[in-house]
Amino acid sequence: MPTKSITFNAALEPLMQPLPPDIAAGVGAIVQRHAYLDWVLGQVMYSLMEISIKQGRVIMKLPRPRVYIAAVEELFDFHGLSTRFDFEELARRLEAAENARRELTRSVYMRDTDSRALRIELVRSPWDPGPGGDTQPESQSLDARHLARKRKDVEDAIKCAAKLRALTDKLLRARHRSRLAASRRK
Repeated sequence: MPTKSITFNAALEPLMQPLPPDIAAGVGAIVQRHAYLDWVLGQVMYSLMEISIKQGRVIMKLPRPRVYIAAVEELFDFHGLSTRFDFEELARRLEAAENARRELTRSVYMRDTDSRALRIELVRSPWDPGPGGDTQPESQSLDARHLARKRKDVEDAIKCAAKLRALTDKLLRARHRSRLAASRRK
């Protein structure tokens, strides 16, 4: 049976000093945008549940992407809302965004001691990285290109989630107007 080759670089040691400003800013921007994505997803869920954000924070924890999608689809059915929205695409984008956030917040930032220039590597967490963590390489270079890919994953999820939010608001408003008109006719 073939054994898995070890890809870990023995010259890596934990980065003790703060990240360089450009890398820190890139990581921070991605984490901030992911927090906004969580807010957009909350708005969709709270609107469908017809509760305030304050109530939602008390009773709900943001579920994993596929569980969130299943809940939203069930609430659409409950309200009798019909749509051609691509929930599968949203699920894929949410998973990619969640993987980006998890990777940047749960990995160990390491520096390559064999390199004269400061070269930063993201090394998979020594703890259970959670869902999707097994797809993360043991070590990968953290540079502007890598951060741009992670930022794109989060931005793509935001665009898709924002479309769902706009659609949900539109459908719920139409449903409310139709109920209001029906009650006035009585």
